[in-house]
Amino acid sequence: MSNVKILIVDDEPEIVRALGLLLRANGYETVSALDGVQATQLAMKEQPDLILLDICMPGGDGHVVAQRLRESSKSLAIPIIMLTARTSKDDYDKAHAEGVVKYITKPYKPETLLAVIKDALGQRSPTT
Repeated sequence: MSNVKILIVDDEPEIVRALGLLLRANGYETVSALDGVQATQLAMKEQPDLILLDICMPGGDGHVVAQRLRESSKSLAIPIIMLTARTSKDDYDKAHAEGVVKYITKPYKPETLLAVIKDALGQRSPTT
């Protein structure tokens, strides 16, 4: 069985790199996008098992990306975790209305993020 694939979406390359290192060190495959347009295209093409999605970015913010992904049968069932510096209740409520499974604010603890990912994947380990 192939590894679990996670799409990392953030407009800050350093964050994408750090998340990639963390996830690969824990057995996950990663693909990444730096803006909303690329995120939507990659989600359709790569069919990841999970998406880590920032809100503030060019090419359509995280809310727009989540809405686009929920409108397509190809990406409807992919769990989305918002990973963002935005802490407003409006952003949180909007994310949940868009079907986001978890909302994590930066800065975050790596072990917390890994636990949330495992939970969102239904307890599947990276190699199942």
